Amino acid sequence: MMGFIRFILILCFLLPHFHDILCNIDSDRDALLSFKSQLRDPKNYLSSWTSGSNPCIWNGVTCSEVGERVQYLALSELHLSGKLPARLSNLTYLNSLDLSGNNLHGEIPHELGHLQRLQNLDLSNNKLTGKVPPSLGNLFSMKSLVLARNRFEGEIPTELGNLSSLSYLALSDNYFSGELPSSLVNMSSDLKLFHVGHNWLTGNIPPGIKKFQNLLSLSFENNFFSGELPSEMGALQRLQNIDIHGNRLSGQISDIFCNITNLYTLAMGNNQFSGRIPTSIRQCKVLFSLDLRMNRLRGTIPKEIFQLSYLTSLNLAGNSLHGSLPPEVGTMTQLETLDLSSNNLVGPIPVSLENLHYLQKLNLSFNHLEGEVPVKGLFTNLTKFDLRGNNQLCSLNKEIVQNSGVLRCVVGKKKRKILLPIILAVVGATALFISMLFLFWTIKKERKERKTSVSSEPFRGLPQNITYGDIRRATDNFAAENLIGKGVFGSVYKGVFSLSAGETATLAVKVLDLQQSKASKSFNAECEALKNVRHRNLVKVITSCSSLDYNGEEFKALVMQFMPNGNLDLKIHTGDEESGSILTLMQRLSIAIDVASAVEYLHHDCHSPIAHCDLKPANVLLDENMTAHVVDFGLARFLSRNTSEKQSSTLALKGSIGYIAPEYGFGSKASTEGDVYSFGILVLEMFTGKRPTDEMFKEGLSLSKFVSAMDENEVVMMGGARRLIEDYGYSKQSSNSDDHSSGFDSNTHWMRKAEECIADVIRVGLSCTAYQPKERWSMREALSKLQAINHSMLPF
Repeated sequence: MMGFIRFILILCFLLPHFHDILCNIDSDRDALLSFKSQLRDPKNYLSSWTSGSNPCIWNGVTCSEVGERVQYLALSELHLSGKLPARLSNLTYLNSLDLSGNNLHGEIPHELGHLQRLQNLDLSNNKLTGKVPPSLGNLFSMKSLVLARNRFEGEIPTELGNLSSLSYLALSDNYFSGELPSSLVNMSSDLKLFHVGHNWLTGNIPPGIKKFQNLLSLSFENNFFSGELPSEMGALQRLQNIDIHGNRLSGQISDIFCNITNLYTLAMGNNQFSGRIPTSIRQCKVLFSLDLRMNRLRGTIPKEIFQLSYLTSLNLAGNSLHGSLPPEVGTMTQLETLDLSSNNLVGPIPVSLENLHYLQKLNLSFNHLEGEVPVKGLFTNLTKFDLRGNNQLCSLNKEIVQNSGVLRCVVGKKKRKILLPIILAVVGATALFISMLFLFWTIKKERKERKTSVSSEPFRGLPQNITYGDIRRATDNFAAENLIGKGVFGSVYKGVFSLSAGETATLAVKVLDLQQSKASKSFNAECEALKNVRHRNLVKVITSCSSLDYNGEEFKALVMQFMPNGNLDLKIHTGDEESGSILTLMQRLSIAIDVASAVEYLHHDCHSPIAHCDLKPANVLLDENMTAHVVDFGLARFLSRNTSEKQSSTLALKGSIGYIAPEYGFGSKASTEGDVYSFGILVLEMFTGKRPTDEMFKEGLSLSKFVSAMDENEVVMMGGARRLIEDYGYSKQSSNSDDHSSGFDSNTHWMRKAEECIADVIRVGLSCTAYQPKERWSMREALSKLQAINHSMLPF
């Protein structure tokens, strides 16, 4: 009798788990093999998926440590084609399914709604069709649902409003139609990303959006939404991206920007908005891109717009704006694109536009501008500006007249006769005065050059006191083809210098932008300090030049080593896998150690500690051996070991968004701890492949917070990290192909080593990016940890 009762109790316990008992590792294997049987695998990536092996060692598969159940399936960017089988629903322990970037077709099986543990589903960038099954609304653990860039159609299921844990919803670039379901406001208030752009959606933007106080990115672009912009959008204080261009929205733009101070991009073009541009936009002080083109906006351009110092793109074309362009437009030093075409602007073109050195496109066509066209800056390149349709503009430059559709400026004969004697007299007196002044300054500058030359060991045959003329010849008059980089502090050119022995040397020349505050004042003192900075992982400054150019204007430059392999940013994000330019795992680890060595030296081994203040991949250069060298440290902060002494700096504290330590936002002084934070972000970027400036990795959700919220398995399953791991495993397997022990076991061993390596490096990055400066490691600790990780990867 007691045995029967015991049997009944055990049965009662097992019944709720009956489905999980039936679905074990064998059923997981069967489900995956069923999936494989319906796929074309041109890269033969699934060759390890065989019936006689353990699925936990298959490519793209990660199992739980306990019970060996499939938890993660990552098969992105493999050109797989075929359909999704219903039997995938037997993977009952699945947490993450990433099939993005393939050629999958057919519909999503409604059985996928049975995967109760599923938290991340990414089917983006495929050819999937049909309607999204309502059963996906049963996935209550879902945190990220990404179905973008497919061919889904029909209405968005109302059941998606049941996803109470959802943080990321991306349905853009499909054929969804109808109105947005009102049930979507029931989703989690923790929603951070909501993208439904490039569909056929209609109706108004639904009310209740103010609930999503953690929203970072909102994208409704290229649909058929109508009505007015909800004023409650102004309550979304963490919002960083608003993209609603290409709809039928109308009415005046509400004054909603007072509280949305973290906004980076605002795209509202190609709608039917009317009225004036709200002046509250001045509160968006970190705005990078503003697009209000092709609306019905009236009035003058608010001067507040020209106070947005981070703005790189401004497009107000195709409105009814009037008034003149103020000179303040020339203070927007980061501007790369300015389009004010097809408005009713009047007056002259501000000469201050000549100062916008980064401006690549200026479109002022079809307005009512008048006067003479400026001749310097971008106006020397006819491909960079468009002035057509302004009948009162003129120029003395033949090329501008012939190619820009403007008139030739005419000077009257009488005026010329009256002015000529006056001009000659003034010119003669001025020339005499300038000649004397130039002689005086030349003598003075020559004395300064002797004192401020940086190099103690110049290249053999290279003059120690290099002149402006030497640099001008070496760079072919600062030719565009020799421009290899631009930054806030200056431009970098490649220069070929002639040596005394008849040979040449290729060097890099950084020409300082003396418009920057305090740049000239501290230049000589810091050049003197650079004499004592020597490290193999710092870009060596060969010499300096402090003189006058041929126009008598002050000129300052640093001549440095030339690095043929460019900067780390290009290698991380634009490498070509087929050409082999993708950095391997060990190359990245070696580069991280190089950078840590350089910064550790600046912090701990210099006479006065130096804080770099702008550590980022673009400021890490790679030589012919892929050895990393940190650049721009000489224009950073020289710190005193005595805290009562003032810090010295060439420029006011600058940094790059995404890499700046949090305390700098509250006015803290430059510190070595700030550099440690930037280094940590650089390390996380190198090993995850994610930029800290990605649309979801900014102030509200930093790269550091994003990675720290994931467990180690999730980190190593990220696309960038996973590819490094697999490539490392394959390379080790290939190098050991003659060894009888090579095979799947060997490959798995090396891949696990790579996973441990990346997990350890990520810990270093997170330890360097602690929110409180005192909780961060020192650079000496970080370097020691990285060297230990590197040692653990060496064969014994």
